[in-house]
Amino acid sequence: MYHYIITSIKRQTNRSILVILVNCVLAVLLNLYFGLIGSYRTQLHDLAANTPIKCTITNPDGTMEVGISVSSEILRDLQEAEQIRDLDCSVQMKAGFGEFAIEDWKEHLNLVVSAVNKNDSSVLPENMEIQYLDGWDETVFAGSERVCVLRKSVMDEQGYVCGDEFLLTVYYYYYNDEDELWMDELRPVSFQVVGQIDDSDPVTSYEYPDVMLPFQTAWDLVEENQADFTADAVSFYVKDPLALNAFKDEMGQIGGEYGLFEIYKGDNVRFSYKGTALYVQDGIFITMADRLKTAIRILTAFLLPMGLLVFIVGYVISHLLANGRVKEFALFRSLGVKAPLAVWVFWCEQFVLVLAGNVIGCLAALLVGQQGIQEIVKVCGAAFGGYMLGTTVALALLAKEKPLELLTTE
Repeated sequence: MYHYIITSIKRQTNRSILVILVNCVLAVLLNLYFGLIGSYRTQLHDLAANTPIKCTITNPDGTMEVGISVSSEILRDLQEAEQIRDLDCSVQMKAGFGEFAIEDWKEHLNLVVSAVNKNDSSVLPENMEIQYLDGWDETVFAGSERVCVLRKSVMDEQGYVCGDEFLLTVYYYYYNDEDELWMDELRPVSFQVVGQIDDSDPVTSYEYPDVMLPFQTAWDLVEENQADFTADAVSFYVKDPLALNAFKDEMGQIGGEYGLFEIYKGDNVRFSYKGTALYVQDGIFITMADRLKTAIRILTAFLLPMGLLVFIVGYVISHLLANGRVKEFALFRSLGVKAPLAVWVFWCEQFVLVLAGNVIGCLAALLVGQQGIQEIVKVCGAAFGGYMLGTTVALALLAKEKPLELLTTE
């Protein structure tokens, strides 16, 4: 049978080349088609990776992002949230060196304190340089140790150096339910200096804080004083921009019954300092992502028609080729060869030709370089399977014909 198949392929050179070319073209076209879908998907993932979506907690009407009151309940929920990354929290305080009576605050309360959870917090001035004590680095702000960073000019004035400990009295201010500003004195706390802020340039350093604390340290101090802690600036990024719906669902569960709701600027809006609204900068990403998703949906919708097309091509070509060899098939039957075996011979002949065409198509697609070898093999395998399915149906219909009827067929 093997000898007959090889001889038959050589004897029908033109038809054999036609089958090989058709399958080669199908393999190349399908790889280009799937390569285009893959290209759009790659662009979508690149867009998500290179277009971060920043989210900022604001007051209800969106007029303030800094100087608001974000409750500790919201902060805890954000720390446990799975759909966000790079949480940036800060709170501003006032402080003075040593221990002093509350009525002497005007004389001693002269230090601006920034408690942050990262050294590049959005509330800090850009390009602020900090020299850390050996064994410490910028991760200090992610902890909860009783340590701090001081401005160099403040350290020189007080005669401190990195590694010294000193007593600091901190005042924490907040807005009550009536949006009135209040201040609470925290108990004097001993801090160790683990870094200094370079403020040698008076032009760029006028906005630098005098003292920087870890955010969690400030939080602990407030709660130890049995006061309700609130942050005055909170921002973060969406962890996976392609999962915006999951992100919005999670944000709807944060902070209690109503979650972090959208900014409202309609009529009768009441101004408040409470940080209960969420501003999501996702407009550009959504616009660009929707275009890519639309293109992917359109191309994906044609997957079934493309599969049917490959099947039809395999069926039609195999049917036409079989019709040209019906007398050969009838001769097999007349010599006593059973229909399944006769079909098997013709099927194997097509198998060899289709396989050769797909291998050539794979090599051509590989040279284009739009897809990896695994993707190309999968696509060529699908083209091969679809075409051979059409061939199988065409030959199965031929096998149903009786030998005498085939002999009379032109």
